[in-house]
Amino acid sequence: MIYFTSDQHFFDSDIISFADRPYANPDEMNEDLIARFLAKTQDADEIYILGDIFGSKPPYDHFTSTKWAMERLGIKDRPFHLMRGNHDHLPDDDYRHIGFRSVMDKFAFIELGDLRFMISHDPCMVQPRDTLAICGHIHTLFSENWQPRRNTFTINVGVEVRNYEPISEAEILELVARSPYKRT
Repeated sequence: MIYFTSDQHFFDSDIISFADRPYANPDEMNEDLIARFLAKTQDADEIYILGDIFGSKPPYDHFTSTKWAMERLGIKDRPFHLMRGNHDHLPDDDYRHIGFRSVMDKFAFIELGDLRFMISHDPCMVQPRDTLAICGHIHTLFSENWQPRRNTFTINVGVEVRNYEPISEAEILELVARSPYKRT
């Protein structure tokens, strides 16, 4: 199964108040995000993180903080892919050394079932007409967004709108099936 998630902001005390997260402190948030992630995914699952593993001020250098979080999430046991977010500043080789199978910038395309999705961190990337998209970055701005004049449907996989856990390919396809998106 493929899973998507975004905007964990591990160690980020500012995000707790900014996004009204239900945590007393960053340590409580880190542990809950990791526990929910591990409870929902299996070792064989493929994971796409659509940016912002951390906020702007991790307590250690970005490499050490990223390595810590990704090891706790099980990067050694399954394929992880990173779509860079605005807070993901390490060189590609560092992310690969940590264990990411791929590191992407801006946007890419992925097939889920028989549908093609644009994936990006920031949904402000130009989404072509008649497309589906999966994004992060916007925290609680929307969970899904339908634009009828352009026939676009965008799904936010940020943790705040997904019960602080990843969303599966099956859940994404179900959201599309229930949406007004018209396949062209």
